[in-house]
Amino acid sequence: MAVNIHNIGTPSVCNRAFVPLAIEAGIEDTIAGLIPLAMDRRTLLVAVVTALWDNNRPLAEALNLDTLDAILRYMMSKGKTPIVFAEDLPVLLNRDGPASVTAQRDGGTPTQVNVTFAEDTAAEPLTRYAIYLDGIFQKTATYVPDTGWVNDTIPDVAENGQPHTVRVLFVDLGGEEEAITRFGPIAVFA
Repeated sequence: MAVNIHNIGTPSVCNRAFVPLAIEAGIEDTIAGLIPLAMDRRTLLVAVVTALWDNNRPLAEALNLDTLDAILRYMMSKGKTPIVFAEDLPVLLNRDGPASVTAQRDGGTPTQVNVTFAEDTAAEPLTRYAIYLDGIFQKTATYVPDTGWVNDTIPDVAENGQPHTVRVLFVDLGGEEEAITRFGPIAVFA
C-alpha cells in the first residue's frame, strides 16, 4: 500500500463542515486508538492517513496538519478526551493520589461501574478528582470531605468479558495552571 501524504503541512481549502464530517466518519476512535502515550503530530498524521487509506480514502486524502489540528482541537474541547497538546499538559504535583481505589459493576445496572476511593488526607486536601477507565479520562467532579471515602459511578461500560482498569487522581485548580497528583492504585474489574 502506498499512502500519499503529499499535503502534510500544506494549508488547504476545506468544506466548512470538514470536522463534523470527519467526526461522523469515526476519526475520533481512529485517533484515540493510535496515540499510545505521546507522539509528534506528523507521525500521528501518517498513522491516521494509513489507518483510513483503505476504508475512507477521501478523508485520508483530505488530512494534513491543518485539518488534523482542527479535529484535535474539537476532540480536546470535549471534556472526555484521551488527548491533549503537550504544551497543555497539567503540572504533576509531588503528591500521591487516593490511597485506595476499588471498582465493580453495579448489581442492578451491569453497564454501570461503581468506584470507591479514599479521600485526600493531606492537611489541605484536594477535593476535585478525575477518573480514568482503561487510561481514558471519564469524568471530573468534586467531593465534600466527610466519611473518608468517595463513591462515584462510570455509566455505559460495555460488558465484553475483558478486564478493565480504573484509576483516580486528585486535581488542583488553585494555581495559575491545572495541576494533578500521581494516580492511586489500579482497580481492576471485568
